Amino acid sequence: MRLEELMNQYSDRLSENDLYIWDYVEKHKKQCENMTIEQLASKCNVSRTTILRFTKKLSLKGFGEFKVHLKMENDDSRRETSKAVKVCMSYETMMRDMIQQDFRPIIETIYHADRIFVYGTGMVQRTVAKEMKRLFYHGRKNFFDFNGGDEFRALLKELNNRDLLIMISVSGERESLLEFVQKAKIKNVPVISITERLKNPLAQLSDYNLYISTTAVEQNLSSVQYKSMTSYFILVEMLMLRYLEYLEEKEEL
Repeated sequence: MRLEELMNQYSDRLSENDLYIWDYVEKHKKQCENMTIEQLASKCNVSRTTILRFTKKLSLKGFGEFKVHLKMENDDSRRETSKAVKVCMSYETMMRDMIQQDFRPIIETIYHADRIFVYGTGMVQRTVAKEMKRLFYHGRKNFFDFNGGDEFRALLKELNNRDLLIMISVSGERESLLEFVQKAKIKNVPVISITERLKNPLAQLSDYNLYISTTAVEQNLSSVQYKSMTSYFILVEMLMLRYLEYLEEKEEL
């Protein structure tokens, strides 16, 4: 299993220091391949023990095994130059994870909600919200997409514990979104978050968490990094299909 997958799998074990270490390693993979544990600790301004604990939280035997994984991934990266293949491989990994994921608690929450409000923080996320609304017509479930700002304030007056909020974000850190969710939680409104993996404030506030993996691709034609966001659409389609399966099960009873 790749290091990024281990980070995702064991994200609930990780501290802020662990996330900082990974952020450094991810940005300096080639250099870290040849570092000692002391050198990496110095670069990350943490102790040797902290680095060792970090690797063990990923179910590795220690720093030596961590470096073996790192070297293998660096070798793969040097051999694999196709941007398209890199993105496709990330989709494949995500779909394998989703096949094994238990969506039932989230599906049941959607089924029992009287009203479902879905919100996306950016342009892509708003498009995902609209696609989610469209897809769930197949399951005879109406979603209401809304914008932020004044609509946050207006909606808060109407929400109750029979409603459901689905919040779609990348970082899960937008202040206005977090303030809205905190106020909704005071009214006992259940919240489902869809964010990138690893810890983030929105996921911590939410009752249920769904995660996507975005894949960044360097390009020579521009200094702007390209990031594939298709994982959002794969996830919401999978959620809708699981919901249809749930409805079929209930009809058979």
